[in-house]
Amino acid sequence: MLKLDPNDSRAPFQQIADHFRRVIAAGGLAPGDKLPSHGKIAVEVGVAVGTVKHAFSLLQSEGLIVTRQGQGAFVRTKPLPEAADDSVIANLQRAVEALTARVEAVERKLGES
Repeated sequence: MLKLDPNDSRAPFQQIADHFRRVIAAGGLAPGDKLPSHGKIAVEVGVAVGTVKHAFSLLQSEGLIVTRQGQGAFVRTKPLPEAADDSVIANLQRAVEALTARVEAVERKLGES
């Protein structure tokens, strides 16, 4: 059972993510297994659903879980490819920055209407 430690300096979402990292690493959740819903965990732990979503987002960015719209979150069955080299990461960062600028420009134009 997942319980938050009030004396832990880590944020609740970090404690939740760490819990699931440990469970997955120990084999308590195998590849393909479904994780409990955001709502169920939030009620069990006594946090907002957004806190659980933040924890799951972190686990997803680490490649430990995948989420499927309308189905839930699952332990990843295939490992992520090896870490990208610095040039690939730099290219991705530039692309994200360019897209961010474009979205901001569109939002400004929409706000002027």
